[in-house]
Amino acid sequence: MNDGRTASFTIVILPASGRGSLRIEFPRWSFTALRALSALLIAIVGFCGFQLQARYGLSGLQMIELGVLDTMAERFGNFERMAPSRQGPSRAELSQRVARARAERLGLGDRRAAGLLLIGVVASEWADAAESGMHSDGSLLWPVRRGSYGRGFGSGQNGYHLAIDIDGERGADVLAAAPGIVGYAGNELRGYGNVIMLVHPGGRVTLYGHNQKNLVVAGEHVYQGQAIAELGSTGRSMGPHVHFEYKYDGRNCDPLPLIRAADGGIEHMPAFTPTAWLPDAPRPDVVRCKPRRMHPQADPEENLLGKSEGDALPSSG
Repeated sequence: MNDGRTASFTIVILPASGRGSLRIEFPRWSFTALRALSALLIAIVGFCGFQLQARYGLSGLQMIELGVLDTMAERFGNFERMAPSRQGPSRAELSQRVARARAERLGLGDRRAAGLLLIGVVASEWADAAESGMHSDGSLLWPVRRGSYGRGFGSGQNGYHLAIDIDGERGADVLAAAPGIVGYAGNELRGYGNVIMLVHPGGRVTLYGHNQKNLVVAGEHVYQGQAIAELGSTGRSMGPHVHFEYKYDGRNCDPLPLIRAADGGIEHMPAFTPTAWLPDAPRPDVVRCKPRRMHPQADPEENLLGKSEGDALPSSG
């Protein structure tokens, strides 16, 4: 029989002494029971996820990313990284290993990528990777807390300096001006010392030169305000500062109208009209953009990646 809540079965027993029966009832699966079972399964999955986080130091985003990486090489690499070891990889080590695999897949981090980003050329797949899970309000964070304004866009001989110099203490944190992905981190650009270039939503690029130490690797996603380097004076530099460039569509742009200070005023900052430049919006009129120019001390026969490699690249120093 069936009363809507249970299903019953009757077993007839015929012993030698006479006839008997045994009735057994089984509960029917209801919609409520199925929901309870689903909740239990979700709880089990969540518990396992917390265990993975505790064991391997994975964030939720990293766990999802480990499951959707595109190439077999990356997948095998992730299994190898998660294999038990005596100490296990740290959170930073795991994050940077995944970032390097992503950079290799996208073609970021090498000398070719460095040359393209330096002149403001951004491949479509790089822009897409920068926009993945990132939100930009169209402003730029001042890259050095308590860093003072040194010299600005269009300064220097013949206006070659299409950047802002930010003076600060050696070893101070250099912060990502906007969210994005690390396109290059190294020291292969002549004159810049240890340099980092970030790709941002909308195909924008920021450059941070003369660092004492780079803290991120190519392929790593960064958030606005994240420490990406230590301020220094490597390369062609007269003292501790950050050489900060902002690039779009093959040109260097003045970042000053987009700057927002994280901790109040900025020493020696000139007056400007603040604005925002959203990733999908046209360039505001107050944001000036100009083609790169050669550094007055640069050898015209020598490009920034070496005399015999790649096309000649102009330098803004």
